[in-house]
Amino acid sequence: MANVLKGILPAVASPCDENDMFLEEKFAALAQSLYEQGVHGLYVCGATGDGYHMLMADRKRVTEIAVDLAAQYDRTVITHVGTSTTRDSVELATHAAQAGVGGVSAMPPANCNIEQLVSYYREIASAAQVPLVVYHIPKLTGIALTVDEMLRLVDIEGVAGFKFSDWDLFFMKRVLMARPDVAVFNGNDEFLCPGLLYGASGGIGMNYNLFPKLFLGIYEAVNSGDVARAMELETHFLAYADVIFSYGLRPSFETLMRDQDLAPYCFRQPRQRFDEATSRRFLQEVRPKVAAIEQAVEADER
Repeated sequence: MANVLKGILPAVASPCDENDMFLEEKFAALAQSLYEQGVHGLYVCGATGDGYHMLMADRKRVTEIAVDLAAQYDRTVITHVGTSTTRDSVELATHAAQAGVGGVSAMPPANCNIEQLVSYYREIASAAQVPLVVYHIPKLTGIALTVDEMLRLVDIEGVAGFKFSDWDLFFMKRVLMARPDVAVFNGNDEFLCPGLLYGASGGIGMNYNLFPKLFLGIYEAVNSGDVARAMELETHFLAYADVIFSYGLRPSFETLMRDQDLAPYCFRQPRQRFDEATSRRFLQEVRPKVAAIEQAVEADER
């Protein structure tokens, strides 16, 4: 399996129907399309994948499908195994390792203190015996770590790095200055380019489902030293992001996934959903931004 600790990994959606039934064929088609467009791997059952709201059996099935497809493309899979209990996270981590993932990740239960976090990640790392990526996302967990606390987590045996979904790039850089061998995935789509310039080894993101070649282009431009081109591509995304943030991230993403026939639903109930008038207005406003992104990507490919 390819190197798990770098590159562009979509936080892939887990399509479902209106009754929350996981749609295996839709997921497999989405995963295969992303692999064929050149992404370096998939990050499954995270926040975008709605893992916290899925049945345990469905989460395991997502991992199995993703790993089977990854083998065909020599790509990797990181499975998010975070739950509200150590017990369930360990069960998912054990299954993921047995299925053949390249690594696991876990968003911890909300509002844990540092001792709880150390225990939580130590148990998962011990069970999985594959690289573990800590998940730093204060806006969802309510956990605002200090740099010293993050260093305690990355020093746990088996922890290979962390997914950084926060705005404070200096925090990320301070961790990397203290632990230069730690792998970091940028988790906020709207500043992949700055995150890479600050030392991230790759990115994991929601909108990679919709625009994988855009984010691959940013990654490749930074790695080749063409920062101007990377920021040009990022700026196209920011114009789109300005629209989806004004309407609401999750319902905007789900509406676009449905509009492109990639998933009827991405999030389980209770879900946010636009009414018909809002959906029409949103699509009318966002489609020119999507077209601009597609044109920028086509220019890169010529």
